[in-house]
Amino acid sequence: MEYRTNPKENYIVIDGYFSLDGIKSVKDVVEKRFENRLKTNFYNDFMNWSKAENEILLGTFRASAAWPISTDLGCIFDFRNPDEFVYQEFKLIHSLVNGWIPAENTSIGNNHILAVRFESKIPEILHKLYEENEYHPKAPIGCLQLGVCCKNDFPIILENIKKSRLKSKNDY
Repeated sequence: MEYRTNPKENYIVIDGYFSLDGIKSVKDVVEKRFENRLKTNFYNDFMNWSKAENEILLGTFRASAAWPISTDLGCIFDFRNPDEFVYQEFKLIHSLVNGWIPAENTSIGNNHILAVRFESKIPEILHKLYEENEYHPKAPIGCLQLGVCCKNDFPIILENIKKSRLKSKNDY
């Protein structure tokens, strides 16, 4: 299956991360919704997952990228000011489509909850996101939004975001 999208759109916007209480709440919702459903390996892997110091669970908007589990990423950028970015290697380790269906990949057009693992410590920029303490997101309008993408795709993503925002300004 081909997971690649156009590199200029190959990113996902996130607006929050889940605290330990938030992770417990997410797992409780997933468990309840799967009470009478077939439990896949992706379900079991997520339910047995315990957050390590170099891992974080993130809430996303509608994904414009489809990535399989284990995708190597490497760039985090401020979505409103993409000139502010961090290169640091990390990997997608869990994907919950629509926030509750453990899956083998992200799915274009759906919201997700994603777990990622960094090679070393979690970059400080992620802790500037809104902290979710329960399953139902409460991030306020206007809060920090970050994009995550593959490091090699970031230059074209940055160029595309700048061009589209310039065009939007010129259309007014």
